[in-house]
Amino acid sequence: MISVILSNFNGLRFLPKLLESLRAQRGVELEIIIVDRESRDGSPAFLAAQSDVRVITEPPQSGLVSGYHAGTKIARGDLFFFANEDLWLDPDCLRRLAERIDPATKTGIADPWEWTYDGDRLHHAGVRFQSAAWDFNSPWPRARFDFLAPLTAGERIPFPCAGAVLIHRACYADLGGWDTTFFLDFEDMDLGIRAWQRGWHSVTVPEAKVFHAVGASDTQTFATKRDTVSRRRYLSNRSSLAIMALKTFSLAALPVTALAWWSGALNNARGGRWRRFGMDFLAAREVLRRAPAAWRFRQANSAYNHYYPGERFFTAPEFTK
Repeated sequence: MISVILSNFNGLRFLPKLLESLRAQRGVELEIIIVDRESRDGSPAFLAAQSDVRVITEPPQSGLVSGYHAGTKIARGDLFFFANEDLWLDPDCLRRLAERIDPATKTGIADPWEWTYDGDRLHHAGVRFQSAAWDFNSPWPRARFDFLAPLTAGERIPFPCAGAVLIHRACYADLGGWDTTFFLDFEDMDLGIRAWQRGWHSVTVPEAKVFHAVGASDTQTFATKRDTVSRRRYLSNRSSLAIMALKTFSLAALPVTALAWWSGALNNARGGRWRRFGMDFLAAREVLRRAPAAWRFRQANSAYNHYYPGERFFTAPEFTK
């Protein structure tokens, strides 16, 4: 059985088509779990009328993968399909993903290819690292990401897309699940580093197609405070670069990540992006808030970090072009 675990935040306009596409999946048995994030658009009433949907709630401020993780606590399947609400699936998507999972070979994560919601353009395919002179949007600035690598079915990738991914329960448990301190962005890369350290493989599945309205939630606001998802996302994004390094990089590599982080802030100042420059300092405060939990993970993960320091993940031959 596949436990489909969906995060919904005011996504009523997407839910009918998403559920229709799930009910049309061929060759798989599903349970559908929707984690509603205190939606105010009529989603709760709509979902209450869906007899085949189990609904739980989670505050939106906790972030995407906190909702995903909450869903795993009631999931019954051996496979977890995590997805946003703003997408729909090809009828054979989940079957094709499931066919690529093999715990015996530690192939625990299958990544579909993502198209725009209308199907006109591919925006997430295979994933590869490329060498870079200096990329301050990467935790290891000597590497940048290519999300449109023309890979074939079953080829290994460094990490999947958290917007839509299938993970075997045993793999999820071995990795400790999603890191719920991540709000949005880089949670999938963090998962990929931990999978690589423990010998689990992620593979790309081009024939498994999802159609995704990427970024649809960015302009939304939280009910409890005058804050937008996009602002919270930026703070999380910038702080997560440092947090990933603190969790898994060698001590010698940490100054490189710190320099990349500050060069990104200075680049915003040089470009006159003063609002973002100010938020970079708020993100530094966010790093300090998250650092104790990251350091505890680092200590518990010390054996893996010793043999497989996180910075090597970005130059591993199997993941580079």
